[in-house]
Amino acid sequence: IILLVILTGGYATYENYSYDADTIKIANWNLQIFGQAKASDTELMNFYAFVIDDYDIIFVQEIRDKSETAFPKLCSMLINYTCETSSRAGRSDSKEQYGIIYRNGINLTNFYDYNPDDEDRWERPPIRTDFNINGYQLIIYNIHTKPEDVQKELDYLEDVVVSSGNVIVLGDLNADCTYYNNEKQTEFDAWNWLISDDEDTTSGNSNCAYDRIILNKDSHAEYKSDGIYTKDITTEISDHYLVWVEIKIN
Repeated sequence: IILLVILTGGYATYENYSYDADTIKIANWNLQIFGQAKASDTELMNFYAFVIDDYDIIFVQEIRDKSETAFPKLCSMLINYTCETSSRAGRSDSKEQYGIIYRNGINLTNFYDYNPDDEDRWERPPIRTDFNINGYQLIIYNIHTKPEDVQKELDYLEDVVVSSGNVIVLGDLNADCTYYNNEKQTEFDAWNWLISDDEDTTSGNSNCAYDRIILNKDSHAEYKSDGIYTKDITTEISDHYLVWVEIKIN
């Protein structure tokens, strides 16, 4: 497969392929300090690859790797997937990247990275990815918010997202427990939050719905199911579970 890339104003445009399915499964997984240590653990990497293989588009968060070789190593273990990464972001010396993994036949038509952000609105600026799946247009925003600034960062995110078309916002939003007052939520209040406040997306002792999936009206009309993947995910694997949504594309 030959991948054609054209960079224009922060976007990357890719050649088209076909995808043969009636639904698409989209996931987010914060892998908790994913770098050289985890990449050198063959058993752990095999587990990551096994879980990822059940999804069509998956966003990987908390990639911390100056050499930028850990994520490509994970991608090399996947069959019939294409991978991309954002730029390294963060106000401190600890920089993170977002990873995007999508099944061959799904076309990433545009990729916009909000880093660097001249207004310094986010600790880890979001990314926007536009997909075309056999004519079905889908826009996905991914962000890992700073725990102490959840409300402010979500406000800023809502300012930049498009509201029309099939749009999804997902990621480790830290939108629960002491970081976020759900009873006073005003961010994305006209959207559909799939992971409820009483659910737990963490593998440790906490009981918090940090990881969220938010659908606008158009994408929610195509909603089929969602869930939290927990099987065999221990704190050694990640302190977060994987969250996912399935939507109809035909």
